[in-house]
Amino acid sequence: MSIKRIGLIGTGNMGSAMVKGWIKADPAMVERITIADAIPSTAKRLAKETGVAVANSNLELVEGSDLVVIAVKPGDIEHALDGCLEQFGRGKILVSVAAGRTVISLESIFPVDVAVVRLMPNVAAEVNAGTICFASGNNVDPQTEEDVAELFRPLGRVIVLSEKLFAAATAISGSGPGFVALFADAFIDGGVMAGLPAPIARELTVTMLYGTAKLLMDQGLLPSELRHKVTSPAGTTASGIAQLERDGARSAIIDAVQVAAGRAKELG
Repeated sequence: MSIKRIGLIGTGNMGSAMVKGWIKADPAMVERITIADAIPSTAKRLAKETGVAVANSNLELVEGSDLVVIAVKPGDIEHALDGCLEQFGRGKILVSVAAGRTVISLESIFPVDVAVVRLMPNVAAEVNAGTICFASGNNVDPQTEEDVAELFRPLGRVIVLSEKLFAAATAISGSGPGFVALFADAFIDGGVMAGLPAPIARELTVTMLYGTAKLLMDQGLLPSELRHKVTSPAGTTASGIAQLERDGARSAIIDAVQVAAGRAKELG
């Protein structure tokens, strides 16, 4: 791979997850990563935890990197790259994980043609099980696209998408872990109300979620197929699903995805 030195601006939840995921997949990555953050103490805390280097400024980070990941809020990108734009005219690659910011909007801030890749990862990248939506700009040649995809594959599954689908994808893969965590919390509370100790309810819930996802992945089942597989006539699952339908659980999830997708568009 031609990408040797990686710079990451923004060490919040997503930036930290990517750094930790890279190092978990390959400890030697620690020598290739430099980080920076608007709050220096945040970057230093991640550096202490992982061993990566901290740049004294964003300009220093960009100058020393082949690829720069920008992991800040959408409206903060211009400020984060202020004074660094001309450095990208030397063949550097910009990868953005900012929700809503299109490739064209990112390309337009540079005075020269820059290879821009837009990603939408999720926090499961930290444990190398992320979902990473991927779209390339007009200045990205096929080899560069493959090099960038190869860099991110250790963090999870890379899914190439048309950029017009990113808002919907963000609502599922980006916001989805938060939605699922809410459901998991409800399962645990329900287990406690049914008489289980909280630690056991948590263990049962987490292993159930993991096993369900693995069944769907490994066997290629549709969710409806798995649902029918575990639903016996007049059984416990049938009773529970009937109650979920009465409570509007399905429509609530659909509405949540629609609202999140709408918000992703607004952020752009």
